[in-house]
Amino acid sequence: MKKNYCRTIGAIGALFLFLGASATLTSSASRTWADNFDTYTNGQLLDGTPDDGGWKGWDNDPQFYGTVTNEQSISTPHSVKIELNSDLIHEYEGYTSGQWVYTAWQFVPTDFAGESYFMLFSSYTDGAGSNNKWALVIRFDSINQIVESEADAVTTPLITGQWIELRTEIDLDSDWFKFYYNDYLLIQKAWTACWNNAGDGFLVIDAVDLFANTASKVFYDDMSLVPMSNELVCSAGGPYEGDVDEEIQFTGFATGGVEPYTWHWDFGDGEEATEQNPTHAYTEAGVFNVTLTVTDDEGTIATDTTTATIVGPQPVIGIGEITGGLLKVNAVVQNTGTGDAADIDWSIKLTGGLIILGKETTGTIASLAAGGEETITSSLILGLGATTITVTAGPATKNQEATVLLIFIKI
Repeated sequence: MKKNYCRTIGAIGALFLFLGASATLTSSASRTWADNFDTYTNGQLLDGTPDDGGWKGWDNDPQFYGTVTNEQSISTPHSVKIELNSDLIHEYEGYTSGQWVYTAWQFVPTDFAGESYFMLFSSYTDGAGSNNKWALVIRFDSINQIVESEADAVTTPLITGQWIELRTEIDLDSDWFKFYYNDYLLIQKAWTACWNNAGDGFLVIDAVDLFANTASKVFYDDMSLVPMSNELVCSAGGPYEGDVDEEIQFTGFATGGVEPYTWHWDFGDGEEATEQNPTHAYTEAGVFNVTLTVTDDEGTIATDTTTATIVGPQPVIGIGEITGGLLKVNAVVQNTGTGDAADIDWSIKLTGGLIILGKETTGTIASLAAGGEETITSSLILGLGATTITVTAGPATKNQEATVLLIFIKI
């Protein structure tokens, strides 16, 4: 990678906790995570906003985003494109013991140029720089047409023009992992050895990094972190967000057990569904607990719960025209949103010039309907000279230059 990883550059991604009993027909407590990028919008930038499934740029810097795209996919319609400045991070929590499989499907185009990286961390913190702990660093090199485990001097030919499985089998209990490229065992060693074999890593699966390193585009799809055993586990995805009456896409995931699976969603508002990936619209605002129950062909049950945060019609307060005149200033307060507003605090303040009377006036608009407006008026103003009128109403602020000519305010 030609650097010491101190960085000058930068799901349905979320953590899914399954709580279950150890009874015969209920799987034991496990975690699973998966993201196939299909619930995002084509062209969406995964840059750390709440609708990005936990994906963010290196150091939580949005300039290092990845792009959701339909240019390539192994499960239609989307994958994530990593190119040029991309340095896409997803952090995880709670993976401190047990045996796990981290899978990512990768497509390297035939005209790929540069060196791109797939990396896993045993410790990652925004801003930590070289104090982060890289457990696995895999380099994809177009010049030499190789895949290399960085610092281990082991390589295999780079495959382009088709989807390839990247699989990392991690045993945190015995401190060992194996990385497979298209089912070829490229490297195996202690998880805590770190990429450079310094031996100062941790028994934790903490983050993944899809790093372009200025290279041309590479695509990733159908990424997952699941138990190595055949235990049935599931994920409800999320957390989800939306507006009242908006159709929300829910995405279910399951692994292990014996297929086929049956799916049951409880949306927390009295409504249910039996599809793997249903849509649902809420008629009221609130935070709803969403539970997915998956049953396999032998009757084993797994459940996972996430949340859906639903927002009702919201007011949007703005300030329209500001006018002067004899002794007073008037301003129009507008509600351009879809919800009514109440108790809007406002002020009209004059700064600069010689203001003898009426330097600041405050008040409250008791209510303002959606689409409505109301004119607010200052107290009597007396002064002389150039001034700046600042009008605030709720979160909105607007400035207007003016001149006070004794009892007349000229705008």
